[in-house]
Amino acid sequence: MDAIQLVRLALSVISERLLVILALCLNFGLACWTMWGLGWERLVALAVFALFSFLLIKMERNKDARQERPHLQE
Repeated sequence: MDAIQLVRLALSVISERLLVILALCLNFGLACWTMWGLGWERLVALAVFALFSFLLIKMERNKDARQERPHLQE
């Protein structure tokens, strides 16, 4: 494995983990805000934000996986 490929792989793993950690922190902050003044609007905002934040990360992972393995595409 070439050194450049190894560095590229390490950066992609770190960036994925940082995205997940950032999403977790943002969801935790929004959950704290929701519990501070509990209301249906805040609860719905928390649910929508949590769903879409992790959905976007999953879509990004799938896109990266498809780019790394083009021979597996149909």
